[in-house]
Amino acid sequence: MPLSKREMYLLNLYRNSELHGALLMGRIARSVSTAEVLVGATRHCATEAQHAALLTELIAALGGTLDPTADTIQKRYSEDGGIPKDVADLLILSEVLEARVLTSYREHLEQTDVHPKIRQTLDHIIRDEEAHSGNDGWAERWLATLPTDRLDTIRQKWAEIDRRVADELKWEIASNFPEESAT
Repeated sequence: MPLSKREMYLLNLYRNSELHGALLMGRIARSVSTAEVLVGATRHCATEAQHAALLTELIAALGGTLDPTADTIQKRYSEDGGIPKDVADLLILSEVLEARVLTSYREHLEQTDVHPKIRQTLDHIIRDEEAHSGNDGWAERWLATLPTDRLDTIRQKWAEIDRRVADELKWEIASNFPEESAT
């Protein structure tokens, strides 16, 4: 079954966003000196890069066109909320993005016509994401050392941006691919 234009757009968005996430974690791993954060960010960088590789291989295997210049979800967040300036802002943005990724991939899998290879790849990535999400990870432990009011302010900012970006992206996809609207 050939890939639809909508699916090709989404797979490239996912791929480029996973790659951007790897670069974001790499940036954190190059900017701090706390061993736990260095280990966690480096491992997270590797996981995100692996997800980008899986999506790259998937697109190629399905005969799709890889678009390294395609949009990223991070670009949309930074256009709305600015570029994070410190580690706390980056880590909270990362938390918000991870939650958005899980929601987006699960919504994608709710469609009835998902290619089996796409389903397999997204299921794999979801399992990986679920394995390192939660309240007891390296990022959460480091963030817990900071003042709660500061964290609450940052979380509120990115949660509001997340709602706007998600709504805007859904609208754009429905507008650009009306004949292929998600079921």
